[in-house]
Amino acid sequence: MKLEYLLFCLIVIFLITGCKKKEENNITEPPEGCISLSDLKTKQDYYLPFAVINDGASIRSAFLNNKKINFSNGSFIEFKENGFYELVLIYNDAGLENDTILFTTGTEERENSEWGIRAWIPDPFVPVLIGQEDVEIYYPARYDDSISVPFIFYVKGSDIITEIYCEGKCTSSGETFNIKQGVGSVNIPASAISGSVDFRVGGRQYSASPSKVIRTDMELKGSINSHIEITSNSLARITGDLEIGSTGSLTVREGAMILVDEGIDINLNGPAVFAGTAENPVFITCSRKNKFWGGFITREAAGTIEAQYTIFCQSGYHDSEGYNWGHSGRQALFYTENSALTLNHCFILDHAGQIFYPQNSVLVLDNILVQRAQTGGQINYSDLTLSNSVFTDFPDDSYVFRDSDNDALYLNATDANIENTIFMFAKDDGLDSGMDEGGVVTLTNCKFEACFHEGVALSSRGTVVKNHTFTGCTFSNCGQGLELGFSSPNHTVIAGNCLFLYNGVGIRYGDNYEWSDVNGKILIKNSFSLYNGRDVWNLVRMTWGPKLGNMVFENTRVSELCPQYPGLALYGE
Repeated sequence: MKLEYLLFCLIVIFLITGCKKKEENNITEPPEGCISLSDLKTKQDYYLPFAVINDGASIRSAFLNNKKINFSNGSFIEFKENGFYELVLIYNDAGLENDTILFTTGTEERENSEWGIRAWIPDPFVPVLIGQEDVEIYYPARYDDSISVPFIFYVKGSDIITEIYCEGKCTSSGETFNIKQGVGSVNIPASAISGSVDFRVGGRQYSASPSKVIRTDMELKGSINSHIEITSNSLARITGDLEIGSTGSLTVREGAMILVDEGIDINLNGPAVFAGTAENPVFITCSRKNKFWGGFITREAAGTIEAQYTIFCQSGYHDSEGYNWGHSGRQALFYTENSALTLNHCFILDHAGQIFYPQNSVLVLDNILVQRAQTGGQINYSDLTLSNSVFTDFPDDSYVFRDSDNDALYLNATDANIENTIFMFAKDDGLDSGMDEGGVVTLTNCKFEACFHEGVALSSRGTVVKNHTFTGCTFSNCGQGLELGFSSPNHTVIAGNCLFLYNGVGIRYGDNYEWSDVNGKILIKNSFSLYNGRDVWNLVRMTWGPKLGNMVFENTRVSELCPQYPGLALYGE
């Protein structure tokens, strides 16, 4: 009986490990996808599953990515994740020269976007309970039975957003959501609302009490060439494409709710003002839940938009010809040409397309939340001032990989001053600088977190002049924290007093594209790059080699010795 039990256990172990043993010497057989060392080529890409077996070479010692390994005759190395590998072989025969073989492993799904780097999925956060912090809730004071109703939560201490992660649930309807870096939101079907709406956030109970609207006060469509006002606490319905003429204007008072029919655009040749308050915000959304209206379109300098305490939901309907704008290829909530957009304390949630697509415009954005959209948008040939804001969840709040240019924000030939802003949980990059023209971009006290590709991806081409400066910024839990990729020789990057923490790669010089050269310059000073897969990495795919002199360090510390930059000091020493 004991023998039968022992045999049963051995069979279970065999099934679990999936490894066969050679009876004569008990050596594990090479796994699927194994090739011979003699067939391993330098500067080649190999798809997973992948392994290399030493099929006869007499090797005295071997090093894989600078770490000594056992690679004796008959043994094999198995690779289980995407990465760049340098295999150095030192032979027993003194007459043979040492070999250095460079190769990558990867999958077809991530080949173009993540060549040579780990296939990154951000580590999930650990939720906590709310302590003494205050919770602010913003929501429309009124709702209609046909829509979903947004509720926005800010966790604050001493009137400052708290860096807290916790779970939330609408106990009235069952929807769950997350609070990340102190901010989160959820959409509740109006059909689930009866009287007060109850929530549990971070272990504490909260309630909100929106009121159902019984009648429509105003219907709008067509051309308007005079001033029109949507009064406080009223319901307006836009049933067809609306155009505010050059002699017209639109003012929306506090507490007003605007329902826009599916696919409808609002064209502005005159100014629009949305004047909500913290206690009674303006609310504009699609007239049907889970559907989308178009967006604001302005092609005249007078078509300005100014909004405060306004909730914008469910735009971006169009992706057809005439709307396939930029990287996104889809309609934006705000499309402006030669105009101005000013947003203060606005909440932009759950859009099918991108949010911003200005051209030759001026944007001043302060205290805004952009959450759950295809992308935050593309800023073109414009001037951007962005502060005290949060961009998160592009296109959604999940850990499912996508490769669809889901950037939190994309800057193209734009001058930008960005302060105290968080870019996080983007399936692509937190901030992408684009490639064309120049641009002076300054970021101060910003955070880049949990982006599948880069926290910040910087690029340029030709001989364009670009200048990026980062001061006091944090890059954490991203595939790569900061990357200077394909770039002009006139592209300069300075990062000072920054922290790179728990990324796949902390600081990267080089790019993943075989067609691109990298000529820009990057200076990292007074900074820390700690506990990343690679704290510092310099590698250009086009040449399969580094350009060490183009990345310079001053007073920067790392958590492991860096062979490319042996002068970097170790943290704690």
